[in-house]
Amino acid sequence: MHPSDHYPANQQPMRPESTLALDREPEVEATIASLKQYFEAVRQHEVKRVRGRLGQLSSTQETAIESLTHSIIDQILGPPLTVLKTASEESESLLAIETVHRIFSLERQLLLHDEGRKEQ
Repeated sequence: MHPSDHYPANQQPMRPESTLALDREPEVEATIASLKQYFEAVRQHEVKRVRGRLGQLSSTQETAIESLTHSIIDQILGPPLTVLKTASEESESLLAIETVHRIFSLERQLLLHDEGRKEQ
């Protein structure tokens, strides 16, 4: 008797949880990339907005602003990225992915950002 004979025709054998987690790694990586893209768009928008009020800046000041804003984003994203990466190693990745997408409205925000880029 073949092992698949023990399952109804429409049911597949359960895969180990580690296999399920590996299947979701691309989704986790895509979520991380979307999250980084979203925060980078916000950062660039805010830097551009503030530069208009600051007038002419020296290259040292420009570098300081870029460094400061990148550092802030890195610190804000640290915990969510750690949770996503940890979840991808466990069976909780789908919940983590859905939560991050809901909290940051990633699909909607990325669409709005892309539409704004097209208008410029």
